[in-house]
Amino acid sequence: MAPWAQQILDAANEHYDRAEYPLAQPYYEKLVQQGLRYPDVFNRLGVIYHLSGRLPEARWCFQQALEVNAGYLEAALNLTVTCNELGEYGSGVRTLERAQRQSDSSNDAYRRGKVANLHRALARAYIDLDRPEDAMHEFGRALRLCPKFHDIRLELAKLLRLRGNAHGAREELTLILQLDPAHQDARALLGVIEIETGDHGQGLRHLQAVIAQSADHPVARAYLEKADSDYQRAS
Repeated sequence: MAPWAQQILDAANEHYDRAEYPLAQPYYEKLVQQGLRYPDVFNRLGVIYHLSGRLPEARWCFQQALEVNAGYLEAALNLTVTCNELGEYGSGVRTLERAQRQSDSSNDAYRRGKVANLHRALARAYIDLDRPEDAMHEFGRALRLCPKFHDIRLELAKLLRLRGNAHGAREELTLILQLDPAHQDARALLGVIEIETGDHGQGLRHLQAVIAQSADHPVARAYLEKADSDYQRAS
């Protein structure tokens, strides 16, 4: 890279890393206008355009990043989310799938973890778009890659509960606790679900077990206080 271009890139990245996106934008645009085709530049400029609501320009930037590096998973995810917001659901997903294949997603744990977290990010984007079925699908894909990513499984359980699928949520939480009995957030949510589905005794036992290990756990504490209040009113 020429010295002048490196200076512009350094200035752009400095502003971007500080979340000073309006200041970073003209620097990245200048690099693109000068014909420099760096995938990170396209991706970051696309993020800036996306944040400012310029979705067609953002889509173009992410597409350019992928033309340079077809396995650029972050750009593929950004393109997928942007396409979804533009109503182009199928094309974005196909792009992400192609990028995953291109990125040589081998059995390496780091690679699998990186892709799993991209699926989680996409699931969250689907939740923001009020597309819960697609979100659950993406959480499932993440967990097939990394079944021991308990925080992702917990997010799936929360979504299942919100969708009225207490049985499915209970299964996911039980699996977490089989692998990690000390996972207090999973046990607390399981206790809540047991109470909501009528098994008050089992639910309270789960919540009390959480409090025994973490006295200030907000979910367990709130539901136990509510249970005490309900009991006092009934007596």
